Amino acid sequence: MTPQIPQAPQALPLKDIKPIVEVPDHSLWLFAGIVAAGVIAVLLLIFWVVRLRRKRIDRRRAEALRRLNAIDWNDTKQAVYDFSFLGQFVVSDKTKAQFDALQAALEPYKYRKTVPELPQELKTKMQTFIKEARRG
Repeated sequence: MTPQIPQAPQALPLKDIKPIVEVPDHSLWLFAGIVAAGVIAVLLLIFWVVRLRRKRIDRRRAEALRRLNAIDWNDTKQAVYDFSFLGQFVVSDKTKAQFDALQAALEPYKYRKTVPELPQELKTKMQTFIKEARRG
């Protein structure tokens, strides 16, 4: 038996070559749309984060003002610590210098085991600061 060699397939007749056809390509518009949607999404996210942060700062400030109004002036050391801590949350650009001056005046009342009672003029300055902070 002799092996049979397969025959090559017959070549198909060539058809006429057709002219080049323009294929619509919308990839540039699709890319621009995706970029625009991404930019809008990022801007909305930034807006949302800023708004959320502003609300949190406003809540923190309101809570600090509430606690500043409730300071027990009879306990000098705790009153000074509370005022120093909570005053940071309500200080504004207008009252920054006043708060810094009060902080410096309150230093002797912080780091001692026993502290003397606050002078009336210092209490008055602290209460004035709280009233100004309440007004904004």
